[in-house]
Amino acid sequence: MIKYPDADGKLKAECKHCKKTFDADSKKGTTHLKNHLERCPANPKRKSGSDGRDGDDQHQSLSPSIKTKELASLIKENSVRGVIKHFSSDQERMNWPDCPHLDPRVLNSRKDEILQLYQEEKEKLCQFLNNLSCRFTLQLVCRNRGMDDMDDGCLLVVNYIDDSWERQSKIISWERQSKIISFWHCPRDHIKNFTEAVKQSCMDWKIDMNICSLVLSLEIDTADGLYNEIGKMESWFSQRRSLPFAGCLLSTYYLRDYVGSVLKSEDYVGDGIRSIKECAAYVQNKSTSDKLIQLDGAVRLAISMLDYGPPVWGFGYFQSAVDVKEVFSALEQFDSEFRSINLSKQKWDEVTATYEHLKLLEDVSISISWERRDIPIIVDLPYVHKILKDRCNHTIEDCLLCQKVMKGAIDLFFSKNYSVRVIAVILDPRLKMDGLQLRYKEIYGSDADRYLEKVNKDFRDVYDAYAATASSNSKSYEMLDAMGRPSSPKSELDLYMKELKVPAVKKFDKLAWWRGNAPFYPTLARMARDYLALEITTADAAAKHALFALIHDVDCIYQFPGIPEIITPLLLLKGFLSSPEN
Repeated sequence: MIKYPDADGKLKAECKHCKKTFDADSKKGTTHLKNHLERCPANPKRKSGSDGRDGDDQHQSLSPSIKTKELASLIKENSVRGVIKHFSSDQERMNWPDCPHLDPRVLNSRKDEILQLYQEEKEKLCQFLNNLSCRFTLQLVCRNRGMDDMDDGCLLVVNYIDDSWERQSKIISWERQSKIISFWHCPRDHIKNFTEAVKQSCMDWKIDMNICSLVLSLEIDTADGLYNEIGKMESWFSQRRSLPFAGCLLSTYYLRDYVGSVLKSEDYVGDGIRSIKECAAYVQNKSTSDKLIQLDGAVRLAISMLDYGPPVWGFGYFQSAVDVKEVFSALEQFDSEFRSINLSKQKWDEVTATYEHLKLLEDVSISISWERRDIPIIVDLPYVHKILKDRCNHTIEDCLLCQKVMKGAIDLFFSKNYSVRVIAVILDPRLKMDGLQLRYKEIYGSDADRYLEKVNKDFRDVYDAYAATASSNSKSYEMLDAMGRPSSPKSELDLYMKELKVPAVKKFDKLAWWRGNAPFYPTLARMARDYLALEITTADAAAKHALFALIHDVDCIYQFPGIPEIITPLLLLKGFLSSPEN
């Protein structure tokens, strides 16, 4: 027998053989438990001649509905390892006091019950999602810790704002509603298959025709064909809905991995790096053998880094190179041998240009990240060329870094993030278009009007698409002129733009504002529910935290052969049972 407290704190005893449950209160004694074990049909050591029936079973075993409730409570309140420990025998617990070493195959004895409960809860959540009058933002979070495929995994999360404009959270506490709907144990070398996995999961949950955007938090490598996979994904979602699909938004957190993979695959800067390493090694050796050459701490650290070689992302490496350029120039004045290996002016110009390219990417990725809440800027090649020309006398013609690295970063990381972020800014009643105009005049100067025209067109295109699918409650207002006579009707967008902005205070609840003003701006309110759901400053970190927690929970499980197929349903079931609607 396995003794445990149920959801109400009452002690229960479960037969290890047939899994029937009994009252284990000390006042009841243990005679009924002993009688059952002597007659249990699944007990190989039961008394001979027993037909497997006993009166205690008829009175003490719980009904299926009660057992299901207790199983749900057990899963909800325990980790997967805790559930495994619960169903393990006393002897197994004694042999392996640390839960990670318990054999997960013990769950096979409850496979049917767990799968049935999973299906019931999944159907409830699926119905709940389909009854919401909003679109969803998906998050695909992938984790890769190195060579061991057992450490990999992908998590698919759906984010939305519910019908009450309430801030709810399922994974951890943040400002928007989120549900874990799928978990895959997915080795990195199979990541190309994630397109089909995401599509299948969306169809399985019946939300495939209601997706606003997909946020991708995963490493980008030019060699794995992910660029093509993203294109397929965007095309598939766009074809399934009349409202615009905002696109696949790659987390700028992984921009460094992408740039590093491009630099490595094309060897754009290999010659410069080899020359820098040669110089650094010379200075490193010379400083230890020649007492006349003394390096301070900062220079010594920079030289050591240059001698070691660049990491995948070379921004810091080239920054160190630029920092010691004057040191190298001073050294060659009295060291003819170093003068022969030091970089030429042309090579130093190339190194400086590479540093400025990477620094620009670093600056833009920081400014466009959701955590900063900055007003997003439009980053295109003309803007990049203008900035680089001012910084390093950049030559546009035949610049491989611009053609490959900068253009790829713009297409993959900046363009779609900008388009979604700028809509969210305009839907902030403290900013609207005025906030963008002030920011763009400061950034773009005389070119600001061109960029503002693009912003206005992009926003109105999305608004028109929403208005075309609006119900009859979408309003057009009759305006009066100065004489009190009717003038031409104004759309809700025109009224929203002309209405006085809300005072710019930090503690302002945009969702509460839209909840109160949705009757006046029904089309814009629909847009706000879809696009403001992305304004989750901690969503990416929270989803990663949830993924790490899940993988940590099951890391030890995948060390066993014949892993039960119910591990993934069990993981998801724990999340379903913790939903606010439950």
